[in-house]
Amino acid sequence: MPEREDTRALLLATAVRLFGTHGYDGVTTRMLAEAAGANIAAIKYHFGSKDELYLGVIDHIVQLVTPRLDLVLSMAGQARSIASNDPTRQAVLVTQLVEAVLSILLRTPALKPMVPFVLRELFVPGPHFNRLYDAVPRRLHEALTDLVAWVLGMAADAPETIVRTHALVGQLVVFQIGRGILQRRLGIDDYGDAEIDLIQRQAGRSILMSLGLPTPDSDPAP
Repeated sequence: MPEREDTRALLLATAVRLFGTHGYDGVTTRMLAEAAGANIAAIKYHFGSKDELYLGVIDHIVQLVTPRLDLVLSMAGQARSIASNDPTRQAVLVTQLVEAVLSILLRTPALKPMVPFVLRELFVPGPHFNRLYDAVPRRLHEALTDLVAWVLGMAADAPETIVRTHALVGQLVVFQIGRGILQRRLGIDDYGDAEIDLIQRQAGRSILMSLGLPTPDSDPAP
């Protein structure tokens, strides 16, 4: 049994890498088997087909992210009752949410090898994109849209609110999508705790400003 589980895990890790590099159509079962050091029968045994292995990768990512995402959504859901309409309290809660989302993106080592796969799905959706979209991006986007609507007094289903939220989401995911650029500019090989702390502070401040909420260095209201 352990050996079978090891083979399954190896096939998943290999599929994440190959699908992330070449896309669904650019990968064959033979490529997957050879890269994993397994035989094609192992794919059939553990997953049934290339398509099912692709779904297995998506489900693996969803299972990794969902517990962390649930915590973020719980925070967002409690925000209104905790902060009411107090801008200072709203700012604290938005800052905490920004830090939580960035922690998922940047402080989850197991997620890093999966980033190319996820990015490819977002830019060039594969045959099962909806499965990933419904489990993670849609849930997060809707929760943040509700939050933006609450803070700005806009309708959550208005196109302007959805686009405004998407702009805010972009301010967070850029630190993962564009990490190679930022790491080069900072002269580092990878983010460390100090860099992630700095990113969280600056991203939080930027989003507070874009929502018209007080930042930590704002002058107190008279």
